Amino acid sequence: MLPTLFALTVFLAAALAFLVEPMIGKQLLPVLGGTPGVWNTCLVFFQVVLLLGYFLSHRLTRLPAKAQLGLHVALLLAAVAVLFLGDRLKPQAGLVPTDSEMPVLAVLAVLAAAVGGPFLVLSMTAPLLQSWYARSGRNPYPLYAASNLGSFAGLLSYPLLIEPLLPLAEQRWLWAVAFGVVVTLIAACGVVSLFSGDASESGVEEGTPSDNAEALRDGSQAFSSTPHSALRTPHSPLRWVALAALPSSLLMSVTTHLTTDIAPVPLLWVVPLALYLLSFVIVFARWSDRARKLVGRLTPMFLCFLAVALLMRANTPIIVVAAIHLATFFLVALLCHGELAANRPPPERLTAFYLWLSVGGVVGGLANTLVAPLLFASLGNLEYPLALILAGLVRPPSDVVKSKLKPMDGVWPFALGIFTAVLVVGVPWVFGPPSTNVGDDMQDRLIRGGLSFGIPAAFAFALVWRPVRFALCLAVLLVVGSFAPNPHGTVLATHRNYFGTLRVTESEDGRFHRIVHGTTLHGQQLWPSAGRPDPATYYHRKGPFGRLMEKMPAANRQRVGVVGLGCGATAAYADAGQAWTFYEIDPAVVRVAEDAKYFTFLSTCPADLNVVLGDARRQLVTAPDGGFDVLVLDAFSSDAVPVHLLTREAFELYLRKLKPNGVLALHVSNRYLDLPPLVGRVLHAIEPGLVVKIDDDQIPTEANKATGQTGSTWVIAARRVEDFGPPDPHWQPLRDTPGPVWTDDFSNLLGVWKAGD
Repeated sequence: MLPTLFALTVFLAAALAFLVEPMIGKQLLPVLGGTPGVWNTCLVFFQVVLLLGYFLSHRLTRLPAKAQLGLHVALLLAAVAVLFLGDRLKPQAGLVPTDSEMPVLAVLAVLAAAVGGPFLVLSMTAPLLQSWYARSGRNPYPLYAASNLGSFAGLLSYPLLIEPLLPLAEQRWLWAVAFGVVVTLIAACGVVSLFSGDASESGVEEGTPSDNAEALRDGSQAFSSTPHSALRTPHSPLRWVALAALPSSLLMSVTTHLTTDIAPVPLLWVVPLALYLLSFVIVFARWSDRARKLVGRLTPMFLCFLAVALLMRANTPIIVVAAIHLATFFLVALLCHGELAANRPPPERLTAFYLWLSVGGVVGGLANTLVAPLLFASLGNLEYPLALILAGLVRPPSDVVKSKLKPMDGVWPFALGIFTAVLVVGVPWVFGPPSTNVGDDMQDRLIRGGLSFGIPAAFAFALVWRPVRFALCLAVLLVVGSFAPNPHGTVLATHRNYFGTLRVTESEDGRFHRIVHGTTLHGQQLWPSAGRPDPATYYHRKGPFGRLMEKMPAANRQRVGVVGLGCGATAAYADAGQAWTFYEIDPAVVRVAEDAKYFTFLSTCPADLNVVLGDARRQLVTAPDGGFDVLVLDAFSSDAVPVHLLTREAFELYLRKLKPNGVLALHVSNRYLDLPPLVGRVLHAIEPGLVVKIDDDQIPTEANKATGQTGSTWVIAARRVEDFGPPDPHWQPLRDTPGPVWTDDFSNLLGVWKAGD
């Protein structure tokens, strides 16, 4: 009865905590817009509040048992009152400035006001209940596994069950009701714990063994799964923090890399976080010495595999490359969390142990979210390889040759660096420059990667029994190997900020300058260009957007708004006397587009240009109604769908800003989501008489490819068919399809997933 009650309570409390995270994140879209930085800041917020909750619970356990129960229940009831008497769990837009280059504080303020109180008391629950549970003479650590299992269940149930079925208003109500149920269960656990052991009348001071702890030392069932070394050896909070910080940092790094550089699939962020939680469940539920040794020996091997994949800039085949990243991350998480589980302290130090683990989680999160963008602003995502190098130092004690540092610990990495440099220079000299044809270069890339990086990686792995040598060799390999020729072109500039990493590259043949975010091309220009450059990629004159601009009379596009700047290619269609306004959320994009060293679309444009920095939906509110002849929507980032720009409320705003004869044009190309039917449903739900057309031009001619055209899909809408200009057979009516209309209160990415993907 007692184990079931406590396990159920910590499971449900953790599930609620992880349900509220994506729910709040989704509500932030209309308020803050959608960027990877918003998600990472959300992670840091919840980690910080979790840390505060663990600290409060740690202090609370020093009070008498009845006082612990009374104070915690009082806090829970206060949170219930806030939920049911206030505007529960709803972010307030008034707390956010209209424009901010790095709105970390704005995101934190919104989160604190919306969910800070309820999440704080939930964070206190797990360590406090485990402390109460230990009074009965039972081992409390399996409850930590149950807590992480609840987090795992909450994480998966939101995108798969709750989001597709319930609008946000009902989600908030259901969460508040479930919170009330958990409060009742926590109170029941507290009452039961008062009668379960001798410690019921007093708290347990940190470091002072209780009677129950003494009983546990005698071999009781409760402590049978806790290593005896945990009772004899001193515990290092610094070691706990380091072992917790590394997987936390790596979680954010692998999530960012996967969702921008490998497979920008919506909801892919769920997988690394699920593996992170699952690692806690495994090691704290049942973690044998055999499993510990196996993971300790597999992890260095996968670190070498991943180092080679990173140096090869591998992003295909997607399943294989993603599996290497995820498997390596999972092994590192198991290794670090397994070492924490193997060296966990006795129950009287339980809350301190969880407090230091939470400190480590916050340190890892802050390192990626706040520190790395400042330190590596022009270098890209260096925190990922740095975390992998540090992971090379972690090993179970039984797998390490114990000795002091020797001169050879530096000689071997130096020799490997020389050897790698010879291969990096020699392989291209023997085989020629790397192929730029994605369709036929797989074998070529494997051969080059195996020779240039695989052989040095095998050399590094041979030193795995000495972690310092291995980690230094891994570092040398990653540094020297990064100077190998890039098959995707020469990087001219790198800009790293809150919104991600942006690169300006030159194609291998030197004909194009490109602006790239992850694996997504946001525009390119023939280089060098004399005079005004011709638009390329999705805005090519022979593509859908070019045909629309050609057919529309110049008088019907005097005032144009463009959501998403890219390299400024759409400005190639602007004429003297016209007014074009660009809305761009990322200041790095603006700096690149305005720099004539890379692109000249803006600098050579004769029209009156204005660039507005900030989230487009929020900035458009201040634009005059009926002010635009044409409004272009092209704000996708690495195929990350800006849900808040595709809802009914957003389209009502767009149509309100258009003149009566205005045209709305949307670039809806996406590798994974079928967006045109959704756009059609939303538009017709607002104005059934709208004329909506589509031009799906995914296969340009070879001649057009040579001048920079890429495939694209566009949807246009107007109140009259003649507003588009003369008829064009490329534009066909967009057929209505049944399905839900997205709103700020409801959206479902799984519902628009392309069949077969």
